[in-house]
Amino acid sequence: MAIYSKCSQCGKKILQGQQCECRKDRYKEYNNRVRFNKDNKKYYDFYNTIHWKKMSKYIKNKYNEVCLMCLLKYKIITPSDVAHHIVPIREDYSKRLEEKNLIPLCHGCHNNIDHINYTEEMKDELRSILEEYKKIYI
Repeated sequence: MAIYSKCSQCGKKILQGQQCECRKDRYKEYNNRVRFNKDNKKYYDFYNTIHWKKMSKYIKNKYNEVCLMCLLKYKIITPSDVAHHIVPIREDYSKRLEEKNLIPLCHGCHNNIDHINYTEEMKDELRSILEEYKKIYI
């Protein structure tokens, strides 16, 4: 007997383990509207360079593959998935590969950062987390 679930977006019944067509359409629309539009192409291309991939891997390795926000703010150990730019590359492209501008985060912490209303207070909090880690562990 097949097991079905309900699409959280459109409510359509789908076979468990498969994606709803509306989800595929949302990804396609997002790619066209956001990821691959002419304003974002420069940034998208950067994230696919060997320089970024090596730096991202280096940052995660340097901090033992641990999300620093989870470790120091929430006192739990979570694997890091993302090397996050404290100063976004849209704001200052010259800092895109600066080690002191990168912090390893898990997807949860990265997704909790409000990238639309990214404040100086949030940047300061991330910088202080980096400094605190260095004081304690390095």
